[in-house]
Amino acid sequence: MACPALGLEVLQPLQPEPPPEPAFAEAQKWIEQVTGRSFGDKDFRTGLENGILLCELLNAIKPGLVKKINRLPTPIAGLTFRN
Repeated sequence: MACPALGLEVLQPLQPEPPPEPAFAEAQKWIEQVTGRSFGDKDFRTGLENGILLCELLNAIKPGLVKKINRLPTPIAGLTFRN
């Protein structure tokens, strides 16, 4: 038996992640076709997280729209946008 007072708890088994929504899969496929870049093993959200792929998508749609893409592999990199 578990004793919460002692910090001992029964751990629930990890549930498998549900399959992605069809709309996410369709959007991911379209982004990969337009940019020529693959999400690789990343899921939809993780692949767009740092903003690099989104900037490349914008430049593929309208060349030169994003003048400089910050490609630093840091979590904060996606937060700085420059014109």
